[in-house]
Amino acid sequence: MDEKLRDGRYLLFLDILGFSNLVEEKSLSEVYDVINSALRSFSRWEEINNQFKTIYFSDTFLFYQETKGYGDWAFLDVYAIGGMLLSSLLAQGIPARGSIVFGEFEVKIDFQNKHQLYFGKALIEAYKTEKKEQWIGIAIQPSAWIPFEENNKGKIRLFESEHVWKYRYDNVLLLNPFIKIRGWYSSDLIGELEKPYEAWDAPEFSNDILGFRFLIDKAFEYANEGDFTGKEAIKYHATVAFLKEVMGKEIYQWAKKISVTEKNS
Repeated sequence: MDEKLRDGRYLLFLDILGFSNLVEEKSLSEVYDVINSALRSFSRWEEINNQFKTIYFSDTFLFYQETKGYGDWAFLDVYAIGGMLLSSLLAQGIPARGSIVFGEFEVKIDFQNKHQLYFGKALIEAYKTEKKEQWIGIAIQPSAWIPFEENNKGKIRLFESEHVWKYRYDNVLLLNPFIKIRGWYSSDLIGELEKPYEAWDAPEFSNDILGFRFLIDKAFEYANEGDFTGKEAIKYHATVAFLKEVMGKEIYQWAKKISVTEKNS
């Protein structure tokens, strides 16, 4: 195995958006509750999949592969879990933006065994690429998906046709975070899902429905105010436009329908 593949790790870098405003406008206990709520989602996936760990500081979460070395399984896990983590945050009204990369990332304890040290080229790449984006979502960088494509020719485009992500002109994959909405659409068409929808595949399916509704409602609020180009508004408008594209008309309209049902239930 190539040295870079042997020594690399997958890393999901996820930022809570508007965190500074949250700290300035809310009480310490309210900010604490937001952070705790977010960490609860990460902890759940650490328990379900013990191959990844979480580091948290300020407004940033790092969800990283604990053991070094490329594996198809790690790519499949990090993008799927990343989508469900983002969905969980959105369901709680916590907007976030992130980047998935693969590369050098070290996690060590200092000489006094007191401090956790983390650094590496993958962290720098994830930080820089996340800051460039102007939406609410997760961008999968070439360093993350190209090794998988080299092992599985044609799978990246196949997954795109299945609404997993959208390939962008700069070789970045824009992830559809609503994995369960995508997965359960065909089942509902043939009558396999019974209401209430929240009872199916809990909590992930319910998170998808509530998270989707959060984005739609926020974009509508900005549009209703005539705000289409403001710094915050544009993130929601861009995200909703992306969801229409990546999900396709039928799944998008179905998601709108069931999210209204869930919201009013």
